[in-house]
Amino acid sequence: MMSWKKNAISYLIWFLYTIMTGTVLLALATEAGKAAGLEDYTGILIMAASVAVAGVAAFLLHRFAVSRASFAEEKGVHLTVLGALLAMGMLAAGFLLRLQGAGGVDCSSSAYYEAARVTEGQSIPQSVHGAVYFYVWLLHGVFRLLGNYASAGIWVQIVLQLAASFLLFLVVRKLAGFMAGLVVLGFCMCAPYMVASCLVLSPDMLYFFLLTVAVSLMTVGYGDRKTGEEREARGLNPAAGFFAGAAAALCCYVDILGILLLLVAFGGIFRYREDVVAPGRKAAAALLCAAGAILGFGACILLDAAFSGKAVPRVAAAWLSLYRPSGFQLPAGVGVSGSVAESCLLFGIMPLGIFSFWFDKRKERISLAVLAAWGIMAAGCFGIFTDEMPGFLFLYLSLVLLAGMGFGQCFYAEPAAQERKEPTAAEQPDWEILMEARDGAEAGQGPEQARGGPEPERAESGQPGQRQPAEAAKEAVQADRQVRFLENPLPLPKKHVKRVMDYSLPSGAQDDDFDYPVAEGDDFDV
Repeated sequence: MMSWKKNAISYLIWFLYTIMTGTVLLALATEAGKAAGLEDYTGILIMAASVAVAGVAAFLLHRFAVSRASFAEEKGVHLTVLGALLAMGMLAAGFLLRLQGAGGVDCSSSAYYEAARVTEGQSIPQSVHGAVYFYVWLLHGVFRLLGNYASAGIWVQIVLQLAASFLLFLVVRKLAGFMAGLVVLGFCMCAPYMVASCLVLSPDMLYFFLLTVAVSLMTVGYGDRKTGEEREARGLNPAAGFFAGAAAALCCYVDILGILLLLVAFGGIFRYREDVVAPGRKAAAALLCAAGAILGFGACILLDAAFSGKAVPRVAAAWLSLYRPSGFQLPAGVGVSGSVAESCLLFGIMPLGIFSFWFDKRKERISLAVLAAWGIMAAGCFGIFTDEMPGFLFLYLSLVLLAGMGFGQCFYAEPAAQERKEPTAAEQPDWEILMEARDGAEAGQGPEQARGGPEPERAESGQPGQRQPAEAAKEAVQADRQVRFLENPLPLPKKHVKRVMDYSLPSGAQDDDFDYPVAEGDDFDV
């Protein structure tokens, strides 16, 4: 999982997330109260009750995840298969919903259909907006292959959205866990907003697909690799930062929303890692990321000038003028309208993140999505986005990401310390078996009794019960590992016996002198 170490900025971002969630909940609760004919203050009560329910639900989910952590680890394969089946079911449900909605849609009057139709003497009009230009070319290629059918354009939208949603699911599953990925995939597949947005000819789906491809490549570049059954951290490759910056620059040139990928590019460099990465290596990767972004954006300007036949300063000025702020104003709508139930469900899940943020004391995962949501809202208020891509779809996706991550963090469980288990006979070192066998021999016990092993099973008649073949084979292996001592062929020292001398000895002073007289010349000292 990709996460970041908690610091003062993390708590500030959590505060912004809380304000955003509470404000939207208050607005929804106030509207619901007005529709029911209640007083204005009931909106505050409904919001407070919703937050309280979310807090209790987050606590219960967290307790459930902690209590079932060992079960989840033991049944990991079964849970993975179950999750894969759920994901496939969501994809199938999303396809059926779009298939049902595509039957009553007529896009023959769309400006994109008219621009992309294959007619005699028609050329693709040039556009400063890269997403619009590439989308028209994509439709034009499809119409050349399948004919000028407006339904073919709808199927392009459906395929792009399904592919982008699946890539987004894989990215979120890797970054925030499987539960978060399922929530995101569920909204992308079954939400009325997403279903309606792909039944309209728009470059949003093409750009959505381009963003998910870029984020997937960044995730692979910044991630870990698997070797055998264990995951080996390969550290930080500074070259990955350069290519991440170049990919972000390409998406930014296609549309200004691509600047959000710079958050992902720099965030992947400074993410939390179990292995220590030298600060100099992170700084080098950040500098290469900035260099890749600058060079990539410059290359896009040069290629645009070369293919359009215009001067480079003119191309750059046209791009800047396209996204020039037009003054502060609140948006009047949110594009394609979703259902009330969808809004209540989305903003009913988001408060879970307010509480699940505190379950992990070291790491957090919501910073990038919160900054993306606030950045999109600020850019929309200042009129930076174009009419072709107003950015509401990507604001919705950022809120879905926050809901999924908040829900996924409820299932976080601290890695519990493993309890020390007594080793079995097959796991015990030889010196332990030797010591236990010696102690048992001194105490008059067998090797199995010295190790505290179970006694042989007895039948009701008192005779040893019949053992299963597997148990017999296991006991045979343990018997082979038992130490059998050889009889010592050398004589052992006899045990000392204390004795008391109770008889008298004759004593004399003349016999106590042990100096013998010698001759004067009988001296052997040199």
